[in-house]
Amino acid sequence: TSVSDRNFRKPFGNFFIKKSLQFRFTIQILLIFLVCVFATTVSFMHIYNSKSREGSFYYMSNDIMQDLQLKSILGIVLPPVVAAELIAVLLAFGIGLFSSRKIAVPVYKIEKWAAKLKNGKLNTTLAFREEDRLKELAVQCNAATDFYRQIFSEIKTHTENISEFPTQPEKVIDSSNRIKELLSRIDL
Repeated sequence: TSVSDRNFRKPFGNFFIKKSLQFRFTIQILLIFLVCVFATTVSFMHIYNSKSREGSFYYMSNDIMQDLQLKSILGIVLPPVVAAELIAVLLAFGIGLFSSRKIAVPVYKIEKWAAKLKNGKLNTTLAFREEDRLKELAVQCNAATDFYRQIFSEIKTHTENISEFPTQPEKVIDSSNRIKELLSRIDL
């Protein structure tokens, strides 16, 4: 890619290319992590409550404020667990943003490609920078475009023959038959 292509792309300015799709995907990943955080917190609180009732959790008392001091096991374990959960939530948000972009960009490109086809621009091609993952999809889409471009090109040639030689029935019949043959390749 040239320098002007990189300047035109604006990777950070165009980060949210399909906002609704990216938002839904990010929220789903974030919710999964929040469920994990909630499960960890509930498990931790259950263990704390059962051990505090039994009085067998090292230096644990029935007063949570006293237990949160660093002299008890809870004061030692709880802050790193909470910090890990907060980091996990932030990581989930970041993963959601960047993963959603990896999905949204190809969807956006496919939509643009399909819109061009819908408007009759059969000379358009579908290309992705991440060739490994979507190469086969791009090859199949471009092959379909090439197929229809070839058929329409041949139909155009035969209709021009009919227009050019309207008084020669053999050429009109031959071109008409060829058009019918081409159209029979398309399942309508």
